[in-house]
Amino acid sequence: MIRLHIPQPLAPGAALAPTLDQSRYLTQVMRLKAGDAVAVFNGADGEWRCAVAEVLKKGVILRAEEKLREQ
Repeated sequence: MIRLHIPQPLAPGAALAPTLDQSRYLTQVMRLKAGDAVAVFNGADGEWRCAVAEVLKKGVILRAEEKLREQ
C-alpha cells in the first residue's frame, strides 16, 4: 500500500486533499482510481487507511476510513 504524508488532521470520514504533486503521483504514476486504498499519516494522528474518493482534473480527494496504527 502506498504511504503518503499529509499535514491535515486525520479523523474518521475526513476529506483530505493531497498537494498537486502528490495527486499527480497517485493518479499518473501509481494509476490509482476511485476506491483504491492509500495509507496516510500526518505525524500526530497515527496512520490511516484512506480511499480515493474522487479523481479531479487537478487533484484527488481522499476519504479517511480507519486508523491502522497509533503515532
